Amino acid sequence: MTLKFFFGKPRKDGTCPLRIRFKANELQDHKITIQGLAIRTNLWDKHLNRVLPEHPAYRDINEKISLYESKMRDVSEKYRVGNIDFDTACRMMRSSSSMISIRDFINQLENLDDKKRSTIVNYHNSINAFSFHTKIKEPLFSDITYINISKMRKSLSDLNKSPESHNKYLRDIKAICRSAYKFKMVFEVPDFDRSWGAKKSPVNKVKTVLPIDIIEAIGRIELKSKHRRSRKKVVKQFEAVGLWMLMFSMRGMYPADINEISAKNLDYNFESRIKAELSDAKSEISLRGNPFLYSHQRHKTEIPMKILLNMPPIRKLIAVLRYLVSASHPKDAFQSQEESQITSYKKRIQTKTPEEIDHFKIFSFTEASDPERYKEMWNNYYKQLRSIGMPTFKVARKTFMTTSTLLDIPQSIGRTMLGQKDPSISAYYNNFDDPRLFVKVTQAHIKVLREFNIIDIYNVWLRKIDELFGSNWYEIYGFSMPQDLLYANFYKELESMIQITHTKIKN
Repeated sequence: MTLKFFFGKPRKDGTCPLRIRFKANELQDHKITIQGLAIRTNLWDKHLNRVLPEHPAYRDINEKISLYESKMRDVSEKYRVGNIDFDTACRMMRSSSSMISIRDFINQLENLDDKKRSTIVNYHNSINAFSFHTKIKEPLFSDITYINISKMRKSLSDLNKSPESHNKYLRDIKAICRSAYKFKMVFEVPDFDRSWGAKKSPVNKVKTVLPIDIIEAIGRIELKSKHRRSRKKVVKQFEAVGLWMLMFSMRGMYPADINEISAKNLDYNFESRIKAELSDAKSEISLRGNPFLYSHQRHKTEIPMKILLNMPPIRKLIAVLRYLVSASHPKDAFQSQEESQITSYKKRIQTKTPEEIDHFKIFSFTEASDPERYKEMWNNYYKQLRSIGMPTFKVARKTFMTTSTLLDIPQSIGRTMLGQKDPSISAYYNNFDDPRLFVKVTQAHIKVLREFNIIDIYNVWLRKIDELFGSNWYEIYGFSMPQDLLYANFYKELESMIQITHTKIKN
């Protein structure tokens, strides 16, 4: 492999363009001109690959050469170990802030950096927005200027878009530029000072809802005909409301979190439980772990969250949703329609291997395993929410936090409930793995659910399903006990539930 500097043909002023030759074999031999570097060859030190101090602007030229030299070492190493192919290596060495397409670089980031697919999608969306508002069809890194960012800001403002939209796009553009600098695709990053952003309103308007808003939306669900298409649409509307309630009940989860709900996240070995239940031997086994404790790593922040899964109405809500999804989304549902029709628990778990059984999975895929399918399904759920005047799924999280604040629950507890990063110094002193603090977090969880009347909303939802479809789900899955009494009883047993260290399984 050959990778070195050489000079191009002399120009009229006597200088020669500095070029790079990258040769991998006889068939792969590429020559790259470094833009803006015209050298007087008599003032060139071929041993050091630098111009002599007598050369005009020698400091600036040598600094740029040094940057390219560093890039050449980095690219050759990536090519040598097989992380990039020849064409990509040439593109990386050829690129400068004036030559490389931002969209091309984002595509390369999937291989160059450990970025989540959702991050790559966000980057593309932000560059598409920049392209649309600046009328630059194929944005280059040289197009990321204050003037163009100002054009985007003004265009968004003219369309009555919020300052947050501009600032979100700008944050992504900053991150893209910094990644390009990190990988030596560009040699400098714009200043991105405060003047590049859009001024936010001094009062941040956070949209939240009241329990009556959800109840009224449920009341708007109507079965307009007995045709299969109409029935399926209504089922999806019920699902969308149920998923909103589940996100709220599980402390403000997002759609990606819901797709990842699984019995594998329980505190004990769920597979061992199923094997014991399928065993012919009449016995009782004890598995280490709490049967009620559910550990979830929040999708957005990757911060671990611990939730008691037997907190009303979570388990019953999941059970009903599994039935609904199996009916309306047979290809997307984890629980099949055939499985849903089996009333015997023992017979149901015999339909699959222990490894395949999961009592809590609603969907058969996650955002990571099938992003297109995930996007299409949740877009449809958003559409169903709009059709009945329901708030979006993100509002469930905001409403949970607002309710927490209204109850004067400490912010450190509130952030822990939502799986948020704590920017305060208290993050370094609070150990939320301490069972005593987990009790406080769960007590706060109970208070929020009770304050929002989630049990009453859940019961209204079940009764509406029964009303339209002639089912008896309220009788099976509803809560007949008044909400305050239900949570008061749960509150009393809370400490003893959290202290459980083993799960007993009887066969």
